Order: sequence, then structure tokens, then C-alpha cells
Amino acid sequence: MIQPRCALCGVELDASNDSGEHLIPNSIGGRRRVFGVFCLACNSKTGNLWDAQVARQLQFLALKLGVVRDRGETQTGEFATVSGSPVRIHADGRLSFPPSKPVVVEEGGGVRIQFRARTRAEATKTLRGLKRRYPKLDIDAALANLGEDETYLAEPIVGSCAFGGPQAGRSVVKSALALAVSAGVDAQCCNLALAYLLREDGPPCFGYYHRRDLVMNRPKDTVLHCVAIYGDPETGRLIGYVELYSIYRTVIGLSDHYTGPAVAATYAIRPTHGSELNLDVDLSFTVEELRFALAYEEDVGPGQRKAFGEVMEIIQQISFEREQDRVASKAYGTTLSKLGLEPGQKMTPEIALEMSKEITKQMMPFLRHRISSRGRR
Repeated sequence: MIQPRCALCGVELDASNDSGEHLIPNSIGGRRRVFGVFCLACNSKTGNLWDAQVARQLQFLALKLGVVRDRGETQTGEFATVSGSPVRIHADGRLSFPPSKPVVVEEGGGVRIQFRARTRAEATKTLRGLKRRYPKLDIDAALANLGEDETYLAEPIVGSCAFGGPQAGRSVVKSALALAVSAGVDAQCCNLALAYLLREDGPPCFGYYHRRDLVMNRPKDTVLHCVAIYGDPETGRLIGYVELYSIYRTVIGLSDHYTGPAVAATYAIRPTHGSELNLDVDLSFTVEELRFALAYEEDVGPGQRKAFGEVMEIIQQISFEREQDRVASKAYGTTLSKLGLEPGQKMTPEIALEMSKEITKQMMPFLRHRISSRGRR
């Protein structure tokens, strides 16, 4: 039995150093792991350098789409509105403003304090810090006067969706290499991929491609990740394809001297659900098409703009549904508490009327925002 070796460093793999490599990085929703491809050291190093760069560049999409990961969750992101106001997007889709520094105004022998906190605990901590400067500050009284204000942004958030560079490029090539090796391809056959991955000055072996849709049975209204490979010994080509968030579509030249058996494999997933997709990816290129695809010239023509617009429409719908569910759940809980009711309590016409009035009142900011945002669109 031939002992597998790490596709990058060549060390023999065994139970002590073999690692599970995500075909699509876990940080952006990938699930399937393959073994017998990379050693633990190479997996860790490339994950921290290459895959982490992909996660940083595409964090806005991960947060707005509500990507479901099999380990951990997407970290809260710091962004800004078009006017420059800071705003945070949380893993559950909530938006929040960072806490503000206290503004203290001395008046009438006392002080008036204004600040913004995200939670009551955060407000308490701020007040305790202020009490060291103002010993007469009554923290309990200040907390009793706290008000909760829930508003909606009246302007868009500026979220960068720029993708590329040597680290992100290596992550994409690594995904295609991992799928090829897991499908039985000898890593040493992937001469173009290894030349790029193993050398700092290695020539790029990929390019962004949107001239035509390579996914033959693309599902409608679905955001997906996909990695595919196709090897043909008659042409000597071993080609890879990686698509992230349905927008960033990359063709990879893994080898131009492929002599192994004909091979084809595909892995695709919905990052918003974690469920796999069965896709047909057409990687049969003419010589001219492949030359253009691997020219390392970003193709940001109508194809990518169309894909980007379709994903933004899906993001808007997901954002609306997540916020609607959050507001409805909160309004229901607040209404029960305010009316002194228990979940599942027998309903009378009078209680139902009071509940409908209170729930509508609680949801009114959301309803007004929904109406005004539809008007702006």
C-alpha cells in the first residue's frame, strides 16, 4: 500500500499528522472535509494565511447572507454607512452602533450625562467608571432613567465585496487541488498549481471568468459555493473551477501535462443552509477560451455584474425575513409580559384585541421602515 503524502510539503501522512481539509473554507460555510491531502502543519499554515484572507474579504457577504458554519460563527463586522457613521453587523443579522463616549455637562450643581450603550450591563459599567470622577452620581437612579431606542438606518451600509490578491488566489487554487487529490489525482501531476502555491513568486495559474455560465443546471434564487475539476489525458489538461457566493468565478489550470486517467468531480453547497447541491459544471474549453480564462485578467463585465445584482436581491430578502422574525418574536414576548399573560394562555376576544393592538404598536418602527425603504427603492 502506497503511503499518502502531503500535496504541499511531501511529508508522509499518517494518523498523527493527517488533517481534514475543507474543500471550501469553513469560514465561508464549507462543510465537506477530505483526508490524505495535506498534513496538519500545512493545513494550519495555509488556513491562517490564505483562507483567512478569503474570510476577511468576504465577511460582509457572510454576515448579510447568514452563512451557516459547522464550527463557530462569523465574527461581528465593523462597517460604515455612506455618510461615515460606524455600524456593526452581527452573525444573526442584527445591526448595532458601537458604544459612544459619555458626554458630561455640568449644570445647576449637578451633571447631565449622555452616552450610548448596547446593553444594560455595558451602561452599568460605563456609569461605574464615571462615578470615580463624580462621586455623587446615583447609578441606580441613572439606570432607572435609561431608555431603549430601536431605530433603523436611513442610509446604506458600505460593505466591501472586493476579492482577489495572492493570498485569496492561493486559497482558491488550493481548493481545486484538494478536490483533485481527493478524487485520486497524484498531486505531483498538478505542476501549474504547485508552482504557484509553493513559490512566493510562482506564476498565477488562474483567472476570473464570466464570459459564460459554466454551471449548466444553476438553481434559481440560490447563492452557492462550488469547486469542480476535470482532467483529460488526451489534451493534457487538468482544469479546476471555484465559485464563491455565486459571484466570484475562477478557472484554474492545475496541470498542462496531465497523463492520469480521465477524471471529473464536483462539490457544491448552499452556504446559507449547509446543504449540498448536485451541479453539472462544464469545463470543456476551446484553446482560446482557456487562454483567456487563465490570463489572470479580472473579467468584471456584464456576467459578474448580473451575478452580483442577483445575490444582492437575495440578501435583501434574507435581511427582511430575519428582521421580521426577530421583531415579531420580540413584540410577542414584550406583549405577553406587558399584559401579564403566559404563553399558551386561553385566549378571549378581549385579550386577543389587546394583544393585536400591543403587537402592532411594538412592530410599528419596523413596519414604517419597511414602507419607507420600499418607497426609496
